[in-house]
Amino acid sequence: MISVIVPTHNRRELLEKKLHALEAQPGAFEVIVVADGCTDDTLEFLQRYKPPYALRFIEITPGLGAASARNRGAGVARGDILLFSDDDVIPQPGWLEAHQKAHTQPRTVAVGRLELPPELRGTGAAELKGPRAFWWNITGNNTSLPRALFEEVGGYDPAFSGYGGEDPDLGYRLMRAGARLVFVRDALAVHEAFDYRGRAIEKARQAGSAHVRVWQKHRDPRIAWALGVHPVLVSIKLALLPSFKGLLGARGDYELAYAWGASEAWNPPSAS
Repeated sequence: MISVIVPTHNRRELLEKKLHALEAQPGAFEVIVVADGCTDDTLEFLQRYKPPYALRFIEITPGLGAASARNRGAGVARGDILLFSDDDVIPQPGWLEAHQKAHTQPRTVAVGRLELPPELRGTGAAELKGPRAFWWNITGNNTSLPRALFEEVGGYDPAFSGYGGEDPDLGYRLMRAGARLVFVRDALAVHEAFDYRGRAIEKARQAGSAHVRVWQKHRDPRIAWALGVHPVLVSIKLALLPSFKGLLGARGDYELAYAWGASEAWNPPSAS
């Protein structure tokens, strides 16, 4: 059986849309919703919602962030396969079946196809169309893996309690553990990217800073280059993007903010 783990924080309408979309997915599966510090009507909705699939929910108070929420969901999962999918990621027909079929070989990490609504393309929100996936594409949006492998590498690092960092940190550790990474084109989901609607620049700056912390944790230069936060790359971006970011459209603003976030993490202000 596969366990779908959905962390959520004060986004009841999106969560409801996601859970209703799961009603159309065939096969045996369970859904575990982790309500992470919710103060809206999320819990009331979950208490009265009666889907055709097995549903359980956990409440975390106060909220601890996505990494801890995913760990809590994985900790109570009954399935041999864990499928992490955030509350703003809407599965399309055949999504679950495609993930299930991807696990024909041991130690497989399956990354599904992720698309954005047209109005969010180019903002920096996560989108992955293939044909390949790499360790830094392993995210809580659309990724499945054996529960045993998740536990072997220690799950998500709860030290990444703010926005960003927890996904590439897990992906790097899975790569080091010899995981077999596959891109699953038929496992399509639409990333509605709730946090990017009006907050793309803020999120970009936070991501740049968090990704530097991933490198600082592991001290592997490949991380800094792969995530685009190596000091050489950051310096080039900060030198060129103010003049040329317009050529990239909305993506240019995102990349500049990302570089600023990374620069601030590399060169934190003096305590004095």
